[in-house]
Amino acid sequence: MTTNLDRILLVDDEQSVLDGLIRQYRKYYNLVAACGPDEGLRAIVEDGPFAIVVTDFRMPGMNGTQFLAKVREHSPDMIPIMLTGQADLQTAIDAVNLGHVFRFLTKPCEPEILRGCLDAALEQYRLQNVERDLLEQTVRGSVEVLADVLALANPAAFGRAIRIRGLVRHIVNHLKLADGWQYETAALLSQIGYVAIPDDLIERVLTGEELPADQMAMIDRHPEVARDLLMRIPRLQVVAEMVYHQDSMAKPSDNRLVVKGGRMLAAALDFEEYLSIGAEPDQALEALRAAGNKYDKDVLEALATAKMPSAKDSAQLVPVHEFRVGMVIQEDVRNTGGSLIVSHGHEITEGSLQRLQNYAKLGHLTKVNFRVYVPQTALTRSKAGAVV
Repeated sequence: MTTNLDRILLVDDEQSVLDGLIRQYRKYYNLVAACGPDEGLRAIVEDGPFAIVVTDFRMPGMNGTQFLAKVREHSPDMIPIMLTGQADLQTAIDAVNLGHVFRFLTKPCEPEILRGCLDAALEQYRLQNVERDLLEQTVRGSVEVLADVLALANPAAFGRAIRIRGLVRHIVNHLKLADGWQYETAALLSQIGYVAIPDDLIERVLTGEELPADQMAMIDRHPEVARDLLMRIPRLQVVAEMVYHQDSMAKPSDNRLVVKGGRMLAAALDFEEYLSIGAEPDQALEALRAAGNKYDKDVLEALATAKMPSAKDSAQLVPVHEFRVGMVIQEDVRNTGGSLIVSHGHEITEGSLQRLQNYAKLGHLTKVNFRVYVPQTALTRSKAGAVV
């Protein structure tokens, strides 16, 4: 039985070759054929993901090595195999060094050899995915804990980070981007540099107050401070650079992923800032579009489809003891001393839920009921009955 993780893309400029491969191997594998490199790239973008790509070398407009280099840019996890009649040594060397091929096979290829190669490539892809998923879950879990702890220390800044993460998650899903966990992690930690800034200063800047030049300089350095902190954590170097590149004044990077992540963060942060001062989503997008090339068009198109909180999301006045993970608080929550506990727009996490309920039990909140949006996911998770 095949799954999406087993899909194999066959690319050749001769349709008869593709038809023959489909007839011979379709009972064993989940095959998709593309006639020529351009159609192959289009299939990857529009019909991916694929586990394996099997390509010819000699094709019009783009040879197999050039094609695989472009494939690697879009889908670095795909396992590449070259099946070709062009069997000279230099072609093989280029295929390995530039196309990063898993196997180099020559036509005609014995069915048993090709099947053994495809089976090995599928196993490699599955192992690769298991390792990546384990890494993502481990790093993401650690980062969630880190962000939750930091949110308790700087609720205004990290409340904003949670909102940014929601926007970035939507962008990643809308654009079907690989390495989504890195973009989301960068969003969640985008405000971590604020740990070096006094709380009252953070609140003032997030409410739009104008600050003296020396204080603004402290604020402006927060992406650099964040980068320096995160670079110490193994496997978060790319995330650290993304966070640093949310600042348009950051030094240019040659890493495509870093540049994309930094520009995505910049767009999400500025979009959220417009919303925080009362702009409607359409007005915020219009302002971003008016900035010319400062933001990526595909990112703005994704933001245009983001679902923002509305009356349909069941705005309710909810007592703290009935808060659930996933609910979105629509007003600042302060303790009886006036200090901010969580800011408006904060999506309740396990950590903030425990903190809020502890404050409520001790009677240290200014009131008991707060207005929240209740997304359907939060209602589904709740087993405490209807929200009142």
